[in-house]
Amino acid sequence: MSQLGITQLDSLLNFTKLHLLVLTPQFKLVGHYPDHRSFLGWDEVDLETFSFEENFLKPNHLDITLFLGHFQPKDHLVKNYYWRDADQQISGPYETYIRLKKQAEQLKLIMAFVKIVEYPNKIEISPDQKYKLFLAEPLPGLLHNLFGPLGTLSGRLELLKSKNSQLKDLDELLKMTHFIQSSLKNLGYKLVHEKQPAAVEIDLNQFMREELQFLTSDLFFKHQVKKSVKFLKESKKFLGIYSSLSGILSEFYYFFRRFVFEDQEYQLQAEIFHDQENIGFYLNFLGDFHIPADLNLHFPFDLEGSASQIIQQKIEGLDLAFLGHCLRENDGYLEISGKKEMMKIRLLLPVTPA
Repeated sequence: MSQLGITQLDSLLNFTKLHLLVLTPQFKLVGHYPDHRSFLGWDEVDLETFSFEENFLKPNHLDITLFLGHFQPKDHLVKNYYWRDADQQISGPYETYIRLKKQAEQLKLIMAFVKIVEYPNKIEISPDQKYKLFLAEPLPGLLHNLFGPLGTLSGRLELLKSKNSQLKDLDELLKMTHFIQSSLKNLGYKLVHEKQPAAVEIDLNQFMREELQFLTSDLFFKHQVKKSVKFLKESKKFLGIYSSLSGILSEFYYFFRRFVFEDQEYQLQAEIFHDQENIGFYLNFLGDFHIPADLNLHFPFDLEGSASQIIQQKIEGLDLAFLGHCLRENDGYLEISGKKEMMKIRLLLPVTPA
């Protein structure tokens, strides 16, 4: 590295799509390469205004002591970190390689290689997955079209039953129409709340009821999971991003599904809890689990932390960047663990009064 000239260094960084930030032992930015590219909007002329604390440490919920603690006992690391850009917006996480250069045990230089790859013509959704988007977009209108005729049918059946009480088959028909109405209302509830980009008022009791009902569309969950749920005695509402909250639950559920034996039964223990400052829930799935052949994992495994901490960990099969995004939107703290006899998720959220 030290034998490379500036032109060669720029060429190497350009080829590898990397940015190099050079900092003093006092964490002052004194160099950025390659020269011809800005780093998240920061140019050479902006070096004096770049703050390592504001633009790196705070977005990752770190201080100097915690940051340097990552290097014990080595002098380098590779992790995913958030960065604050020149417009003061947090972006990432980006894969970052950081090396401490020392001389006689004294820190002399800090080098951070950050990988930010941008593909202006990249297909964001693969063609074989596009159909899911096209199916999902018309769903609100489809539900509207179904509710009207279904309501008419249910009303006519109720009228027939009142006039012909001896027709016992009407009870079964009414039961089926009520079930369909309940399922459609459940789907409508999720669609309405998950389309909201901003924070909405969330009742965690209702959230859990709706999400668990929605999961019964998975026949394994409907027929082979015995459910026990403890709700709050009094509903407690707070402000949150609904799609991110349900996203955390769904990411865990479909991860959990990969570890089950399809012909066995499982138990779900779920509970919602709160105190003066926090609200949250946990789900424990009990039974016999196995490691899928395509995952490089072994029991037990676990991860825990806030958004910035979660994205720095690695569990194959979990989209940690997505979980980090969802946690950041709700300022949550997440725990996920797996054992041969139990898989668990626990989510803690600060209470933002609705």
